[in-house]
Amino acid sequence: MELKQQIIKFGSDFKNSAEKLTKTAVDSSRKLTEKVKIQNKIHQAEAKLNETYIAMGKKYEELYGNRADPAFSQYLADIADARAQIAAARAEMSAAASAAVCPKCGKYLTQNQKFCPYCGSKKQEDDAVIDISTESEIRLSETPIDE
Repeated sequence: MELKQQIIKFGSDFKNSAEKLTKTAVDSSRKLTEKVKIQNKIHQAEAKLNETYIAMGKKYEELYGNRADPAFSQYLADIADARAQIAAARAEMSAAASAAVCPKCGKYLTQNQKFCPYCGSKKQEDDAVIDISTESEIRLSETPIDE
């Protein structure tokens, strides 16, 4: 074969290979796009299902509270525990609202403490008081459960 014919054949083979590769890449991209769309549908349906379960559980607790079926006792205990933790954290937040911060370790100090009980560092008189706005709190539920 002549050099010119070899170059033409190489070019033609290269073109065919590039077209096959491009077609394969496009087909793979289409399949992947379709899979992502389907996965998104599944995710949305699962999210809706979870939201519905949460709403149903809240409604059940609202309606039955401590009169609920014994099969739900652990869930109700977990809810009571979470509420107690939230109340304790809110009390801690309230106490921290008027606290100074240790310049060495960053722990909260009450106004009358001269030394940090955690690291022993002396409180500076010009330490700023932390102002924690209660408006920024996220409250999931403030409705008490009727027993």
